[in-house]
Amino acid sequence: MRQAGREGVDLTQETRLAEVDHPIPPFRTSLQTRFLIRLAQWFGVGFVVPSITVREMADRDHYDGQEDARAAGLAEDEHAHAALMRTRTGHGFANNLRAAILGANDGLASNFCLLMGVAGGGARASSLLLTGFAGLMGGAASMALGEWLSVTNARELAMSQMDRDAAGQDNVSLGNAGSAAALSFGLFAAGAAVPLLPFCVLRPQAAIPGSIVLSLATLFGLGLATSLFNGRLPLFSGLRQTAIGAAAAAATYLAGRAFGVLVS
Repeated sequence: MRQAGREGVDLTQETRLAEVDHPIPPFRTSLQTRFLIRLAQWFGVGFVVPSITVREMADRDHYDGQEDARAAGLAEDEHAHAALMRTRTGHGFANNLRAAILGANDGLASNFCLLMGVAGGGARASSLLLTGFAGLMGGAASMALGEWLSVTNARELAMSQMDRDAAGQDNVSLGNAGSAAALSFGLFAAGAAVPLLPFCVLRPQAAIPGSIVLSLATLFGLGLATSLFNGRLPLFSGLRQTAIGAAAAAATYLAGRAFGVLVS
């Protein structure tokens, strides 16, 4: 019977490595693993299962090109693990998590770019506050309307294709347009409020820098959250999200500045 050695290394593997004078590297918990452990402690194990499944699916083919690993059955084991995790994953939960993160990200990115564009044109802090609030309400209302129309049209299409007697029984499973619209409105508004908040609490001269810092920090956090379902390292996802958001805001700022010069 095998026993666990130091740092979790199997004693049989440790002995074999020692026989060939191969050093055993110290075990270090990755940032990604620590991130998932913390989320599991806060929200429960079910919260991180979709992320683990994504990584299991990404790793399942790593042994396919190694002859000794295939001979030992590792390739088959990895494919079996991936298949098992897929059957245990709550796809509805994963989809809801993805929709929530992306909805908040849409609101943040669009309002952040809007504010930076108007700031590039030389608008005052009071005008920026009004612009940001209008962007929040207009964008959230537009998202809510789009979601309501999408769910409503999907329900009407499905009902037109099903038996009239069964329509009443299946209507519940076709989705609630009002709930979907309200959720879409709330997620977009929550994200759009982030770049607007500094204009509400800081002095006018500090509002724009504060908005930039808070928006980029929140984009980084949302990028970390996207690593739960994209299979990427949390740091990579966070930095990528921040870089793209910063580039979009900078481009919008420059466009607003150029337009401001033209109209003045």
